[in-house]
Amino acid sequence: MEIRTDKFREKGFTLLELLLVLSIVSILILLIIPFGDRWIREQSEDEAIAVFISSVHQMQAYSIANEAHTTIKFRNSGKSYSLYAPNTTEIATIDFPPSMRFVSSSSLNEVAFHPNGHILKTGSIVFRTSRGDVRLAFQLEHGRVIKHDQ
Repeated sequence: MEIRTDKFREKGFTLLELLLVLSIVSILILLIIPFGDRWIREQSEDEAIAVFISSVHQMQAYSIANEAHTTIKFRNSGKSYSLYAPNTTEIATIDFPPSMRFVSSSSLNEVAFHPNGHILKTGSIVFRTSRGDVRLAFQLEHGRVIKHDQ
């Protein structure tokens, strides 16, 4: 009488094979996480600068539409900024990402607009980011913003 062992042969992975795959996956994850964190931080800083420039244009448009003085002032040691309309009414306060802040030694400490939309004082604002300083230059009365990476 012959016994067939093919029927009873078990299929699957051994514990050693599973541990090997698990260790390779965990090593890859440990290598990828720091790059992902850095990329997320850099993207949030880029977005914050774009939002700040958009806020400048928004306040300029508000000045023209309402024929009123508007101002953007930095708060909390440069970690946030507020938008002000006439009679010092605060429209909004926006926080920068934790890795970014306004540098107080910038030539401008606030951005203010005349009711005709012209910027009251030209100059530059410097932001300290994880990749270095970023300077925004305000020129030519109309709120033109030029970004310089330093």
